[in-house]
Amino acid sequence: MNIIPENLVAAFKERQRLEPTRQISFLLGSGFSRADKMPLVGEINARLTGMGVDDFYLRQDMSAGFYNGDYRDPNAKMSTIKRRFAVAFIQFYISSVLDGAVGNFNYEVFFDYFNEFFYEKRHQDEITGFWEAFVRENNLGNRFDKPRQLISDFLNLFNQLVASLLIRARHYENASWTGAYTNYEYFCIAMNGLLKERIVNVHSLNHDILFDWIGTNVTGFWDYFTDGFSEMESPYYGELRKDYRIDDRDVYKTYKVRVPKYTGMYNNRLKFYKLHGSVNYYALTLAESGEQLMVKRDYGVGEMYREHFNERIKKFEYDSPFSRQYPSYLTGTTQKIIRYAEPFYNNLFDHFKSNLKNSEQLIVIGYGFQDKGINEILETDYLKTGKSIIVIDVRIPSSELIDKYKDQFRFEIGSVSDIHHDVYYKYIGL
Repeated sequence: MNIIPENLVAAFKERQRLEPTRQISFLLGSGFSRADKMPLVGEINARLTGMGVDDFYLRQDMSAGFYNGDYRDPNAKMSTIKRRFAVAFIQFYISSVLDGAVGNFNYEVFFDYFNEFFYEKRHQDEITGFWEAFVRENNLGNRFDKPRQLISDFLNLFNQLVASLLIRARHYENASWTGAYTNYEYFCIAMNGLLKERIVNVHSLNHDILFDWIGTNVTGFWDYFTDGFSEMESPYYGELRKDYRIDDRDVYKTYKVRVPKYTGMYNNRLKFYKLHGSVNYYALTLAESGEQLMVKRDYGVGEMYREHFNERIKKFEYDSPFSRQYPSYLTGTTQKIIRYAEPFYNNLFDHFKSNLKNSEQLIVIGYGFQDKGINEILETDYLKTGKSIIVIDVRIPSSELIDKYKDQFRFEIGSVSDIHHDVYYKYIGL
């Protein structure tokens, strides 16, 4: 019989006693990532409306992205028609739906537009008319007998193009950043102080992986960070390709690397929730059951596999779950609200609501209060209870929600780089 030493039992009980029980929540919008030079909505709009056929790639495996540097896809001619369609479709939308007002283009509203065609059978006549003209002008004959074929490819391409604008190589690096991350010094100091006293729930509306990187690499964060994903016991693997130079010969290798699966378990003090998905989240669907689940794919990870035990032959084997080529993130002004009901996102929003109810304070950074679904949750699960919000932004947002509960709002004008850590401490009473 194993008996745990009394000193270890005492240490465990003391640690439990010292674990904080009081909670505070954060809500991060695009303004939070701006300090790391992430593009705002207007910049993404400009990149999409100004792009030409040769500004981006679409490979045979349907991976796509904007060119960044001198690299050009050597097989680019194979995707010319689909890339030409993408450029023409955006220009058609601007000229026909926006009456030529390119400044009114919003990529999220545009996403709603073509998804309404694809899933709700709206805008049929106008989009079919554009498709017929495109087929005729490009002498495509019977290569595409329905507009849905090209729109389906465009859906994949569009999601990947937007995602590629939000990817930074440094956020995929494994690094140990001692101290505070550049441009986030005050924020990091404040978070380190809060984590000594509170359970900290960080909710992000951003698709980039900036806070993921900070949470797992900056001193004082990684000991406490949890995002609901776990690599341990995950049966899911991705294929990683690597080229080596050995004895003056190029050697091409592929490996299977385990990828984290979403478990919904947040078992540490710094809990991170990406309410609108991420550029590194990918949905998988199991063929035999139709079960859907979410995994995180690291940079360079390709084809997905599942390891499972085949009862019929009594052996472990790999199969290939269905996986879209584009990452799972929510966009569109109406389409993303519809997807809130999906199991993965529904789970995240259940946590969001519960965290708001259990938190004593809420700190909002860089969110403009323009998301109807988010605002309804803020009102129902936080503001109606009379609790306060501090908003950190370069300007005071204009919102009916703020006007309605103006006595509960406090504003600190400036970017996350400017606001001193004492502001956070004073708000929560540390």
